[in-house]
Amino acid sequence: MKTFENWLAGINIQSLLTDLALAAAVLAVTFIAVKILSFALDRLVKQNKPSPGNEKERQLNDETATGQSILSDSFINSVRALLKTLLLYGGYFMAAVIILEIFNVRIISPDDLKSLGIKLLKTIGILVGAKLAVNFGRLAIKQIFAQREIKDNFIEKRRAQTLEVLLRSVLTYVVFFVTGLMILQIFNVNTSAILASAGILGLAVGFGAQNLVKDVISGFFILFEDQFSVGDFVETAGVVGTVEEVGLRTCKIRQWTGQLHVIPNGEVTRVTNYNRGPMLALVTVGIAYEEDIDRAIAVLQQECEIAFREIETILDTPQVQGVTELADSSVNIRAIAPTVPGEHWAVERELRRRFKYALDRAGIEIPYPRRVLYQRDDEGHKDVGSAHHLPGEGERG
Repeated sequence: MKTFENWLAGINIQSLLTDLALAAAVLAVTFIAVKILSFALDRLVKQNKPSPGNEKERQLNDETATGQSILSDSFINSVRALLKTLLLYGGYFMAAVIILEIFNVRIISPDDLKSLGIKLLKTIGILVGAKLAVNFGRLAIKQIFAQREIKDNFIEKRRAQTLEVLLRSVLTYVVFFVTGLMILQIFNVNTSAILASAGILGLAVGFGAQNLVKDVISGFFILFEDQFSVGDFVETAGVVGTVEEVGLRTCKIRQWTGQLHVIPNGEVTRVTNYNRGPMLALVTVGIAYEEDIDRAIAVLQQECEIAFREIETILDTPQVQGVTELADSSVNIRAIAPTVPGEHWAVERELRRRFKYALDRAGIEIPYPRRVLYQRDDEGHKDVGSAHHLPGEGERG
């Protein structure tokens, strides 16, 4: 009790009351100033409030605004929230410093306070600049994909959306990583050590997952260059089949016999796509050396014209190019037909069937292998036996 009385005796009550009144006045002024400035900030940076029950329209408007302007609604809202937060905490921080000065308690010097304020202003400027850079980059990416002609199907749109989201994510991470380093440098943090540690870590991860990195990079370029899409019939990595899925790490190809092959994108070094542009059906027919070549060509050309009228997948009248080879037992004649992508094999099979029937109707012989047998009797005389034909591939049992 005596200690408390001695403490009171050493304090000027009037001065203490004055300090308390000043502290209360500082808090009140700070509270009023924060409210007024927050209200002015809301009036200056207006927020578009969504109308109830119209969420889809609001999202569509946000996407449209983002695609047409760098200062999107989300950016404006983020800046307003940041400024209001800084205003609130900065105001009360300054009030606390003033109150401590009133009570002759100094935790920070005026020079340090000035330096801290400059650093905070630089930090705010860097954050705003980073957000502007991200919005500008996203706008540029959106314009790039908008200028490319995208077919009216789900696969093409999904591929474009995947690439767009991937590029936007990479841009965002890179910009804010650089932003973080710049802010650390403002507060005198040694970023060289951080970069060196990150480099060592990245090197270790790169060695441990180099195949994964290779697959992802290859998958990105497969999607970006549109080397093949879902539904295309391709030949790659020793596999021939229809593409069922294209991802960033792997692609899935189903062989025509039913096997599903999962191929890492890093192994896709060469691609043969049978679904890009018109294909040519190539058919070679052999006739006997004894037959009239010009007559055979005329018969085949007539049958080509009939096939063009009856087969929808043939784009133009097939052409008989003429003799392509004088083989051991036949004169080979080649015909070609432009077809719809992916249908050239079916057209080749149908043309071979039609050519066989047409040559049979015209009495033109299609040669087949023959074998002449010589038989010697016991007296040394040689008798010639009859000739037998060798079975072809389709006749061998």
